[in-house]
Amino acid sequence: MQKKLLELFEGDSSQFIKVTLTGGQDERGKRQANYLTLHEPVTENLWQDHLDGKYVIGLRPERDDKIKWGCIDVDPQSYKNYNSKKYIDIIRDYKLPLIPVRSKSGGLHIFLFLKDWEDKSEVLKILHKWNNEYFMANEVFPMNKALGMPYFNAKMTTEFAYNDEGTPVMVEAFLELAQLKRTNLEQIKNFKATSYEPEEGWKDYPPCVQKMIQEKWSGNHRNDLLFNIGILEMRKVDGNLSKKEITDILLKRNKQIFTNPLEEKEIINTVAKSVSKKDYNLRCNTPLCDKEKCCTRKLGIMQETPAMIDEFEDVMFIRDIKESFYKFTYKDEEIMVKPEDLASELNFKKKLLNYKILWKNLPRRQKINMWDLFLDALVKKAEESEEFNYAETLEDMRYQTLKEFFEDTIEQDDFKKLKDGYVVLDSKTNVCYFKRTTLDNWMKKKMNKAFNNSMEALRLLKCKRLEYHEGEKNIWAVDMPEFINHQAVKKSKPKKEVITEMDDEYHTGKFRNPKT
Repeated sequence: MQKKLLELFEGDSSQFIKVTLTGGQDERGKRQANYLTLHEPVTENLWQDHLDGKYVIGLRPERDDKIKWGCIDVDPQSYKNYNSKKYIDIIRDYKLPLIPVRSKSGGLHIFLFLKDWEDKSEVLKILHKWNNEYFMANEVFPMNKALGMPYFNAKMTTEFAYNDEGTPVMVEAFLELAQLKRTNLEQIKNFKATSYEPEEGWKDYPPCVQKMIQEKWSGNHRNDLLFNIGILEMRKVDGNLSKKEITDILLKRNKQIFTNPLEEKEIINTVAKSVSKKDYNLRCNTPLCDKEKCCTRKLGIMQETPAMIDEFEDVMFIRDIKESFYKFTYKDEEIMVKPEDLASELNFKKKLLNYKILWKNLPRRQKINMWDLFLDALVKKAEESEEFNYAETLEDMRYQTLKEFFEDTIEQDDFKKLKDGYVVLDSKTNVCYFKRTTLDNWMKKKMNKAFNNSMEALRLLKCKRLEYHEGEKNIWAVDMPEFINHQAVKKSKPKKEVITEMDDEYHTGKFRNPKT
């Protein structure tokens, strides 16, 4: 069984998270735990310890930008009142190739399993699309962290999968179900399901409203959230609702979306009265606010985007190693701006004056930054130029950076120099050893721009971390890379001994070779 689980959840096999439950809960009812990252192989024995209930293991799905599984992590606002049935029904009704699994706190981990290794970014696009359409979860894996595995303490587990009937199943049945639902990238790209809309206009709603309809809300900010519902209803009919009509809608929504509804008096005298003024915008920064997603919704904050965005044509993003530009046509002028020109409306105004174009400031709206909305729309409109292949250039730059690193710092066979900031080449095995600080310091000295951090370089090289090597702790090892000029890597010549006035050689040399 552990062998099958090891194969099913194959991913980053060089490390795992050891999770120990503390017995406590946070205010949402989520179980608290301690997390320890261990750079050790993921094995069948490790899975056996997990199944036996010794500790929970957390795994990462990605390996060299490929994955064999992914997950949508539904983390409800309140675990105490959470009911996962709606999501389980969605997966069944729309025949999504997904398996819902109860998490340690009672949320849902919705897994996708693939038959073979697939491109991580391509699979993520689809998982994010499904999440936005059906689940509205905050996290989608892979996301550069580990996820807790199901069936901890398998004989008495509460972290079980649900079959298509919504019935919990034990680990054997889960493995059979996973094999049945395994798919591939081509199939999920072409997957078509009936659009899920609990009510008309669902996909146009702001995320905060979607979340409340999907899951009842038990937290604070009820006034603001119900107010947003009212603004949404107004936008659906271009503001053509009387105070009585909007009040009736809000009273109905109040019971529908809150586990602890507001008092009717408060709705009538406060919320409905504010909405009926018709000049208010959405109240953002609530606990359910997601501005990035909201900007993509027809009835979200992007509705306020200035119409002049349509006057910007042929918007192009051009990216070089050192600089980036935005190019577009505006008022019959082809204009190129740097990111710093877009940092503020004032900077943009100054830039356009170079083209003899006067930019009139955007209108000011309460609690909404119109420039941010405009800029967001402009960036989304921009297509990346194909004339310059940034990805290939960056890759070349990264390999050149690593080539220089090895050739600048390498020594042969002298392992005492590990602590002195050298890469040491074992000439017998052709393996290089070094400390991460050596790479960090070198990158800092060279003002490296190819990598965001040294870990990116270590992953590109596929380095392995060693606890100890030749008496030194935390050493990274890698086979001598093929792109290194091996002819440039020679055994270091011993440094010439410094001769002082205390040595006979000093005086002999001085008088033999007097200074002129």
